[in-house]
Amino acid sequence: MREIIKKLSEILQNREVVTCEEIERNAIRAALRAKSANALNIEYELVHEIKSSYTDFPISLDSLHYSEKVEIEDLKFYHLHTSKPTREQFEEAYNEFLISRGFLDSLHGLKLIADRFFKDYKVKEGIVKEYKRNRYRYAVFFSLIEDVAEDLSTHLEFASDYGEEYVIITPTEKTPGPFINFFKHYSDKIKAANIKIWVVDVNKESIDPFIGYPKDFNLLKGFKNPRLASVISSLWRKI
Repeated sequence: MREIIKKLSEILQNREVVTCEEIERNAIRAALRAKSANALNIEYELVHEIKSSYTDFPISLDSLHYSEKVEIEDLKFYHLHTSKPTREQFEEAYNEFLISRGFLDSLHGLKLIADRFFKDYKVKEGIVKEYKRNRYRYAVFFSLIEDVAEDLSTHLEFASDYGEEYVIITPTEKTPGPFINFFKHYSDKIKAANIKIWVVDVNKESIDPFIGYPKDFNLLKGFKNPRLASVISSLWRKI
């Protein structure tokens, strides 16, 4: 746990004001950064325990302690005891709250759609879900596409350590912009590492390939638009 807390504190090191939602989203990322393929053995309950330690009682010297609570309407902000937050820092915390809440609200739906996609597979729950069927194994991690970019080295390391098929499932965004930017800057490294990135529309309960296809061709019928990754690779390469 201490390694995860250390990584989480690194992510939050410049954050004077936070919300529980921001801490939780980044604790998930920190678990992968700290444990790589061993994150397959981490249950989600640990994320809640770590989140509480940042606002209640620290469980490690590496933990930042946002001990001071400020309530604005129904939203609770937390800041370090040694800081006097500015308006701009509260605004930044609010923006991060919106991003984090959006992701966390979609997480249950993302997991249900992944389970349905791998319906003929045995599943192992955790921070990283693992699906197994005969000779096929898939590790599946859930993240925002912009967080995937920030955590690129972590995902490359996981893919190398895991040695089987690694899939990152990300929710849709309001515009294609974040995906176009990601493809332009990182798609070559993702493809070289044989990482798959698939996109879920929680409202439409659909999943599509963004980068990469599964080796188990029987899974292709689970995509709404199976050719999408090929079309994107052809068209966006010219952007």
